[in-house]
Amino acid sequence: MIHDLQENKILVTGASGSLGSQILFELNKQKIKPIAHVRESSDTTYIDSLELEKRAVDLRRRDKMSALMDGVDLVIHTAAYVNFRQDRLTQFAGTNTIAAVDLFNAASKAGVKRFLHVSTIAAVGAIKRKENLAELDGLFSNEKSEFNLDHLHIPYIMTKRAAEVELYKAAKDSKTELVIVNPSIIIAPSQTESDRERALRLFGRYIFPEIPIRINMVDLRDLAPGVLGALSKGENGERYILGGDNISVKNFALTASSELGKIPHLVRIPRKFYDLTSRIAERSAKVMGKSNISYYPDLVRMLDFDWAFSSKKAHDTFGYKWRSIDISLKDFVNSDMVGTYLKPEA
Repeated sequence: MIHDLQENKILVTGASGSLGSQILFELNKQKIKPIAHVRESSDTTYIDSLELEKRAVDLRRRDKMSALMDGVDLVIHTAAYVNFRQDRLTQFAGTNTIAAVDLFNAASKAGVKRFLHVSTIAAVGAIKRKENLAELDGLFSNEKSEFNLDHLHIPYIMTKRAAEVELYKAAKDSKTELVIVNPSIIIAPSQTESDRERALRLFGRYIFPEIPIRINMVDLRDLAPGVLGALSKGENGERYILGGDNISVKNFALTASSELGKIPHLVRIPRKFYDLTSRIAERSAKVMGKSNISYYPDLVRMLDFDWAFSSKKAHDTFGYKWRSIDISLKDFVNSDMVGTYLKPEA
């Protein structure tokens, strides 16, 4: 069923976040006034500039969900705890899994027509890495790929995957339609600093590790219209990868460095080095009593996979399009991402 966005009241959760704000920006271009879900502590400067209705609700409070759904026809659920560190699993599960299911159940009870859940490509799975990238030519993960990351005890991946599984169960007997989108790595402008300064910190190093894998990156300016396309024209019960170009880590570094006027010194670091240093870092953090660890063995095991994806299904279903990674990187490293909520000038 196609849903006319102009004729329905839309709720956007996580509206003060990067993706949430860009979705508000895209809706505003269509003269659509959604309801913006925020936290009490959220910076709502941009939301207020659009004169939108705000609903401040802690998504961990199940008893507050019904009020959030009052008068809503369509839901875009972007709110999530996004971080790849090794942390308390309950912190991720409460936001990424339990809140998502509670929100869907509240939407179903309120008679919401469609619930769109923003997941991640990490919940799709990935291709087993090969030392020779040429052997992977033409191979991509897609919506039908078998999830093969169960052994990675990374809270973010675990809880986003669990949310998809539980949402499909909840939607089985519900009249509320469920659509899931899986964005790839998002190229988005910083809310707090110069993008060029961020890029210089990353690519201005004397040594940059050359990792023989491909990654998929999507421009925020393409992702938000893709989300709206899935909300309006996606098929009930389906999931859609919203990605961009696939690029090797080597070419990614070379492209970004070229725009910065830098010459990267690419070094192939032995895998055993990552394994050893990640074990040392994890043990040291635990000895010091740290609850959040940003470098650990399971994170390193992500290097065993090639992160290339196909967005053909989204393209064929609702016309999803993405710009070249070269254009996105050029705009990003030059702090020139025109067409975002932070830089709307054409």
